[in-house]
Amino acid sequence: MEISNNQTWYINPNNRALTSNIKNTEIKDREAFKECMQKPLRPVEDLVSVLKTPINLADATSVNRQVNSVTIAEGARIAVNDGYYLVVKSGGVECLGENANPYDMEAYEKAQALAGAFSTLLRNAGGTLHTVAYGQEAYQKWTEQVSSVMQYLDIDTTKDFTINGMKYSKNEKGDWESSSNSIAKAAYERQKAANRTYEFADEKTRKQIAYMSDYYLSTVPEDVKDAWQATLEETGINPFPNGYASTLAQLSVEQDFQTGGNYNIFGDTLESSIAAVQSILERIDNPLAETKESDYENLQNEKEFYSALLANLQK
Repeated sequence: MEISNNQTWYINPNNRALTSNIKNTEIKDREAFKECMQKPLRPVEDLVSVLKTPINLADATSVNRQVNSVTIAEGARIAVNDGYYLVVKSGGVECLGENANPYDMEAYEKAQALAGAFSTLLRNAGGTLHTVAYGQEAYQKWTEQVSSVMQYLDIDTTKDFTINGMKYSKNEKGDWESSSNSIAKAAYERQKAANRTYEFADEKTRKQIAYMSDYYLSTVPEDVKDAWQATLEETGINPFPNGYASTLAQLSVEQDFQTGGNYNIFGDTLESSIAAVQSILERIDNPLAETKESDYENLQNEKEFYSALLANLQK
């Protein structure tokens, strides 16, 4: 497939793909698009609001080394490196150097970093801060600093620990993660797996499937639409498991490029619809690039769906 450098391309908001025809940028169903298809990025926490919110602290400071647990109350003082102390307050953790060398900037910066990491840990444990770091490198650094502070409290960081009632464990990347975050991630993964199916998909995903189906089948006869819906219900498979990324979307974009704006691969007859399904199955069996392991299950589900659809269309 050749793409001319002189060609102007646009974003088709209906399927998030490039199109060479500006007419394709018109939203097909504005209300359905607004409700189902807009996917804002995960909002960044309002750090100003977070910092203004008092930390949820314990009533008293205590350390239970037997169960690897610690509670931190306001006023707690933790001796760290080179004569520095971390002093816990409801507004954050301060770093004081009563017996520190004022000219040892390396020691000062280390203590300040520990204060910042511990403050973040306490806010996270108390539920006022959900994101402890942005980026894997920053997350790893935070984990190291948290481990250092907990060791100053004589907490064993080779295993799970609990602070102010929140349990922390190492995740698959070796970073500290709260139990509440682990539970939330597990629930998200379960829902994502459910949304790969039609039968168990949530309401928003079902509306998205309906929107995408209507978009690609807008010109086909009613018996083709009926066969499509019957296939959804028979197989229980979501043919758009990754939203816009599907074999159907790929072939639609390729045709758009080749024809200068015609993305409709199903056409307007039963025969053209059958030919389109056969093309999709051919591409699934003969992908243009090596299939990633993470995409293999989705491709197999697509193959099952379109094989069943082809059978329904040929009845």
